Amino acid sequence: MSFEEKIKQIAGDRQHGSSVLVDHICQELAALEQDSDYEKRLKWAFRELRKIDDSMAVVHHLLDSLEPCIGPDFPDELKAYESRWNNIHRDIARRLLEKQDFTGQTVLMHSHSGMLIGIAAEVSAKVEGLNVWQTRSEPGGEGESQYQELRSRGINAQLIEDDRLPDIVSRLDAAWLGVDQFSDEFFVNKVGSRRIVELMQSVEKPVFVLGDSRKKVSELDFSEEIFEKVPFGGNVHLVTEG
Repeated sequence: MSFEEKIKQIAGDRQHGSSVLVDHICQELAALEQDSDYEKRLKWAFRELRKIDDSMAVVHHLLDSLEPCIGPDFPDELKAYESRWNNIHRDIARRLLEKQDFTGQTVLMHSHSGMLIGIAAEVSAKVEGLNVWQTRSEPGGEGESQYQELRSRGINAQLIEDDRLPDIVSRLDAAWLGVDQFSDEFFVNKVGSRRIVELMQSVEKPVFVLGDSRKKVSELDFSEEIFEKVPFGGNVHLVTEG
């Protein structure tokens, strides 16, 4: 598959969260380094990647940070960006564990997020008996892919159909949700997140919204076909790296 085909595939990806897309973008941009038409193809790639939904705040943070650097120093700037942000899930996991001891507990996860998977792996390595119940996450069903990735990392995970949530919510200790962007009052995540928050509120259980500071925006901008905004407050707690 050519560089252009891979970039178009990333731009059209509706299955993965923003953190995974950023990883894929960085990988493809780095692989182009020795190309004779390097700068020309980079400029084309950035134009194509701008088609990704504005709700993917981390993707657009990467594009905004690196597009002005297109030129001879681009490879070094790309490496510096990756070094700054690559392992941020470890800091978020550490701060999450300061909020609650998840030893022997069962948490709910929704949709598909590379950040959530990384955090779950970190937490699972530090506490015993963590159980994850993963929604199938309709429409789209991308939760099944996240379930498989959790299992591949040795995490005890179970796939749950979305319509079963009212029956099992009382058996949960917390929910972990990803976030594509957030403001002071709301966060944006995959459709179904608001229902999860409401169900967790009904049993007085916490919801932890896990994401890095790149996702904070002054004004929310997202597609209501795929995403929805949910208010912070009450049992809903934002956990970032800082």
